[in-house]
Amino acid sequence: MAGAEGLAYGVHLLETMKRGPLETHLVLTPEAQNALGAELRGVYELADYCYAHDNQAARISSGSFRTAGMIVAPCDARSLAAIAMGLATNLVYRSADVTLKEQHPLVLGVPETPTSAVAGENVDRALRVPGLSIVPLAGSPEAAVATLLDPFGAG
Repeated sequence: MAGAEGLAYGVHLLETMKRGPLETHLVLTPEAQNALGAELRGVYELADYCYAHDNQAARISSGSFRTAGMIVAPCDARSLAAIAMGLATNLVYRSADVTLKEQHPLVLGVPETPTSAVAGENVDRALRVPGLSIVPLAGSPEAAVATLLDPFGAG
């Protein structure tokens, strides 16, 4: 979860995945941690594994880690830009870069907000990256989560 806006969708995604067969590995950016506040511990308990955002040596950042792919939800504008440009400066960005390198699906759940021209260019850049999908986080959490999970056959 990268960012503070749209966290309800990320939490609903974890709740949904907890009932399914896929293993979850959670990384929360400091912004997400701060926004979750008192709910933070409960969110950590929804995941199978949790990692510090600055731990780039975590196993999920290695190409040898077996994965079906990766979902970043929510994915704020800064994270979208960093991922689209291949900036691997934290565990979320590094894991996203490795996911794409290994040709696994990468899905970014982006809260719908007004965007600047620069943010629009970053979205356009991201959409040109093979294997990367952008899903707007809007409407019901159930519908958004189903769309996030589509590439994994778990929607």
